[in-house]
Amino acid sequence: MSHPSNRSNRKNLSNPIKMYEIEAKVPLKRSDVQRLRKEILKIAAKKVKVIKKDFYYSTYPKKAFFLRIREKNGKPFLNLKTKKVEQGIELNQEIKLPLTSASKFHVLLKKIGIPLTAKKEKTGEIFKKGNMQIELNFVKCLGYFLEIETIVQSKSEIPKAKKALRELFSQLGFKPSDFEKKYYLELLEEKRKNKSE
Repeated sequence: MSHPSNRSNRKNLSNPIKMYEIEAKVPLKRSDVQRLRKEILKIAAKKVKVIKKDFYYSTYPKKAFFLRIREKNGKPFLNLKTKKVEQGIELNQEIKLPLTSASKFHVLLKKIGIPLTAKKEKTGEIFKKGNMQIELNFVKCLGYFLEIETIVQSKSEIPKAKKALRELFSQLGFKPSDFEKKYYLELLEEKRKNKSE
């Protein structure tokens, strides 16, 4: 007889969550965080505090496609992501799978020769406004960021989602020219290189 957890794992693997993630971020000064938190609470509901630990694996030199193991408040997920940036807005095609053991999957990826290319640790607060998620985050080694993201299920929804994203940033006092155009991975790589020089 198969174990119930094994049946659950097979079900999860056969029904991955496929989606398009549209997001943008703005770097903040520490002194901006408290003021911005008050502004966000005027238009959005606070949801949770969160700790995210991300481990990125890729054999692609430009990291446009990678596997990510994310531990969110201790709960692990595997993400297969294809990334691109258009005018500071990230468009990520993503497949998400729950994991029962992050440590075992780390070992598996190492054994099949997919290298760990980066680690990222993020702590923050999540707020919800409709289908938009607003985050005030501190990223280890990089500092504070305001992030806004939304999820859509089809390409036809992407233009409308981008427009809504820009409008919400505008409500909080930011223009598209304020968007950080580099991925966190690129920023972390630059930080690492600067330290080694």
